[in-house]
Amino acid sequence: MNRPLRRAGLLVATALVAIGGWSLAVDPASAHNTLRSTSPADHASVDTVPAEVVLTFDEAAIGMGTEIVVTGPSGPVGEGAARLIDNTVRQSIAAGAPAGPYTVQWRVTSADGHPVTGTFAFTARTAGGGSTVGTPTARAETGSAGPTSDSTAGPASERTGVPTWVWPVIAAALLLSALTSAAAARRRNRRSH
Repeated sequence: MNRPLRRAGLLVATALVAIGGWSLAVDPASAHNTLRSTSPADHASVDTVPAEVVLTFDEAAIGMGTEIVVTGPSGPVGEGAARLIDNTVRQSIAAGAPAGPYTVQWRVTSADGHPVTGTFAFTARTAGGGSTVGTPTARAETGSAGPTSDSTAGPASERTGVPTWVWPVIAAALLLSALTSAAAARRRNRRSH
């Protein structure tokens, strides 16, 4: 085997080792967000309707697709759009929301781009609390208003510097380059004999 073929083989082997190492290193980083806690807690009984519900995740989410719908005995009571700040998502509740059972349906987008959804519930013994911003919004209005995010809490791709999806593209480009180099070296080797 001549020198160009050995170099091409070494390049291909190096690319494969790099891709394997990358996949081992990226697996934990590309995991979906996990809900750590809610306020109020799931199945909690609180004295009054809170001013907002707060969801805390294990890592920051991406603002796109973030939505929280709070539904009480009289229907949706969310006020405005969900606010994403670091690893928490907050949804204001309209002032004067009635006592009774509440359901919170939520959706966030993980740093790897996959949506994560869930539901939790709580009960308020008395009306009150809530935001003083305005009246309850319907589910359709909450969805169309779009999520907002805190200006200091960028998406996870900004925290790490490079979006997660870029690494497989780079690895594939390196592998393609290595295979192309190997094929070119073979052609040169055949021509020289």
